[in-house]
Amino acid sequence: MQKKIKSRFPKKLLLANPRGFCAGVKRAIDTLDDLVKKYPNQTIYCYHQIVHNKTVVNDFQKKGVVFVENLDEVPESSILVFSSHGVSPAIRLKAKDRQLKAVDATCPFVLKTHMEVKQYAANNYKIIYIGQTNHDETIGTTGEAPNQTYTITKQEDIDLLNFPKDSDIALVTQTTLSFDETESLVKSIEKKFPKIIKPKLSDICSATQSRQNGVKEIVKKGAQVVIVMGSKNSSNSNKLKTVAEKMGAKAYLVDDISEINLANLENINYVGLTAGASLPEYKVTEAIEWFKKQGTQDIEEITGDQERLITFQPQ
Repeated sequence: MQKKIKSRFPKKLLLANPRGFCAGVKRAIDTLDDLVKKYPNQTIYCYHQIVHNKTVVNDFQKKGVVFVENLDEVPESSILVFSSHGVSPAIRLKAKDRQLKAVDATCPFVLKTHMEVKQYAANNYKIIYIGQTNHDETIGTTGEAPNQTYTITKQEDIDLLNFPKDSDIALVTQTTLSFDETESLVKSIEKKFPKIIKPKLSDICSATQSRQNGVKEIVKKGAQVVIVMGSKNSSNSNKLKTVAEKMGAKAYLVDDISEINLANLENINYVGLTAGASLPEYKVTEAIEWFKKQGTQDIEEITGDQERLITFQPQ
């Protein structure tokens, strides 16, 4: 058992708002949950984790959902859900060939980037994609035009690009990155390719950015330590931790509040709490109760930018 800290435990807890589920995550989870309820006697399969969160995945596994990384693991004619991160056309085709009853739970914002890649590719553009190489979203999106898309993660990748001078070039970005982190890459790309075109609406999800802005607000309000609740494989959760650290605070990424080392909170007056876009709110509620039991009495919710729901209309 963890030892309770009394006099040296944080006096104040600052809660970032917005936090937790974004609209795309909620849609994906609701889609899978509805199928589980509708077909109680059938095994529901999901290609990749429905969202990158350990708690959510464990909860669904308890309900009988089977998560797979290879469609060969799915019996023919079974119900298959595509995760919120999206999949490539090759995966969709294979699911069709195996006569799987595919249900698409891809986040609408991710679908926007798929549509952009398809449109640019159809017009013979070279496509520069800023994203994490092995992330499910990157694999799915770049799979729309694998021979025309070049994934960039760092400056050195840009230096290696050598397109013909008359090439038409377009830029697309993974939705769960940070404006702050991608800004320097975008500037370098634009400097090297002055005629490059970009989508009218940023590819970085507004929910992702609003949660990052929320972290900045709680640090500005005095949070010396920021606890980010989310899983290690969650891109947006990791970005929240990075934002806090760049603001000068110490930050910890945990799936559950019980993972916190109490020694890391000793002699801290203000501590901040936020959650990645795929963490259920009940885990935050548990964390708040945990702080209360430890002796924190002053709890303040800091409201920042509210996310905007934007519908992308293909051109």
